[in-house]
Amino acid sequence: MSGSLKIQAKRCIGAAVLVAATISFVAPASAMDPRLCTQHGDLVNQLGKKYGEAVSASGFDGAGNFVQVFSSETGSWTIAISTPGGQTCVISAGNDWQKEENKPVKPEVAS
Repeated sequence: MSGSLKIQAKRCIGAAVLVAATISFVAPASAMDPRLCTQHGDLVNQLGKKYGEAVSASGFDGAGNFVQVFSSETGSWTIAISTPGGQTCVISAGNDWQKEENKPVKPEVAS
């Protein structure tokens, strides 16, 4: 197996492990909603214990949902959304998280 193929296999295995582990502690999602949802504290604890992930970025979206990015020193990451008064749902997860140091461009202001 080539080096590149080994890396891809490890990424796929890591993603599968994350999904399987998340399913093991997440309340069952409805058939209409495939996202994995649980209480916020439970998700934070599990991501920290199993993957060494902690919040690395957060903010509110236009609908008032709280969006958080969890990442680890090993490069694993998870993006979760918490709705006001509701549960927290994992919307994406993966490996090879890269922290960018680019500063945002300031928007032009009409004068």
